[in-house]
Amino acid sequence: MEYVMGYLAALVVVAVGLLGIILSLIVLEVSKPKFVVALILSLIIVGLGGYYYYVVGQAEQGVANPNVLNSVLKVSAVTPAPPSVILPSSIPTGEMIPLVPRGEREGSAVKKQPAPPVKIKVKEPKSMER
Repeated sequence: MEYVMGYLAALVVVAVGLLGIILSLIVLEVSKPKFVVALILSLIIVGLGGYYYYVVGQAEQGVANPNVLNSVLKVSAVTPAPPSVILPSSIPTGEMIPLVPRGEREGSAVKKQPAPPVKIKVKEPKSMER
């Protein structure tokens, strides 16, 4: 499915370039220098879309690495080393700290205290009359 999305993205880029060529032909009637600039930019976009389509096809066949840009730019992602955990050699044997405050314990069972009532203030809606 990932290659299908790549092909669709490449076709969208090519379509935008073709729309740019059509718009540059419309601009030709207004100004020739603007037509030349728009035509060159549109042809560059069509060329990049075609190259993108080619790269997706090569990656799908397994000929090219899917991450072609990193190989061209010589950029590599640095993977950090996993954190090292140093455990203590002995566990301290002191008095265990209770998780429940002393006043609330009763043997091994914990007394549940009722929750205080919640008071919600509701504002009356303002009247819409004028």
